[in-house]
Amino acid sequence: MRKKWLSLTLCLTFFAFPSGGTLVHNLPASAAPTMSDYEHTLSVVTYNIRGCRTDDGTADPALIISALEPLHADLIALQEVDVRLPRSGFVNQLANIAAGLNMNYAYGPSIDFVIGQYGNALLSKYPIQQADMVSLPSQWEPRSLLDVTINWDGEPLHVLVTHLGVKKSEHSEQTESLLAYLHEQSYKTSLLLGDFNMLPGDPSLESLRTFYKDPLYEENLGLRTLKHPVVPREIDRILHSPDLTYMDAAAPAVGPSDHYPVQMHLTRSSLLTQEAASSY
Repeated sequence: MRKKWLSLTLCLTFFAFPSGGTLVHNLPASAAPTMSDYEHTLSVVTYNIRGCRTDDGTADPALIISALEPLHADLIALQEVDVRLPRSGFVNQLANIAAGLNMNYAYGPSIDFVIGQYGNALLSKYPIQQADMVSLPSQWEPRSLLDVTINWDGEPLHVLVTHLGVKKSEHSEQTESLLAYLHEQSYKTSLLLGDFNMLPGDPSLESLRTFYKDPLYEENLGLRTLKHPVVPREIDRILHSPDLTYMDAAAPAVGPSDHYPVQMHLTRSSLLTQEAASSY
């Protein structure tokens, strides 16, 4: 049966085209997290879920929910999310995962296969105010940036989710495109996170570090974010604007994907300054 779905998916790739729309779903007020659940500390996760597939090709969103639920994250960026694709049993993976975690979501499909889609998503405990998608230059598979605005403690937080190309020749052009977009938007408080398909020392990441803080690199954490039998690989990252302060990070070895989720805790730098001043 899996071979049948694989053959159909391969056929559909010839009819795939970049998608230009986003989808936002906020929970009704009666089901949404209350303000007492909101903390000044922000728990953020990025996770390439590989279409919720296990190593044998079985797609099961429940396994992703089980991996993410214990993390109690406020924001979860997902890559390789299938929506109604044959290889995943025509399931809306994002809606399933969001329902299981009781979170709002935004979806930016990088590829539209006519009968289904594939792309990046953001799950959020906070109401989503806006979501836009920007296409990135690509040599093979279409790549994109999902730009989501949420209200965090009364101020806008811009969360940018991406999944960059696997070819080294794409990295420079894609990071330049990201930088141009960031300079154009001039966001005060923002995150850039996802699967960058680059090791920490890649020159293309240096340009992004002129705009963002990269704690995994600065702290030399060497997290294993991609499963590898011999060499640990850190290709999934969470970058943040300078007005946020890094607290800690980890990449728990959980879930069915070939990636591990990366979790980071952040807070506003201004809050730490206020706390320090009040202690005198």
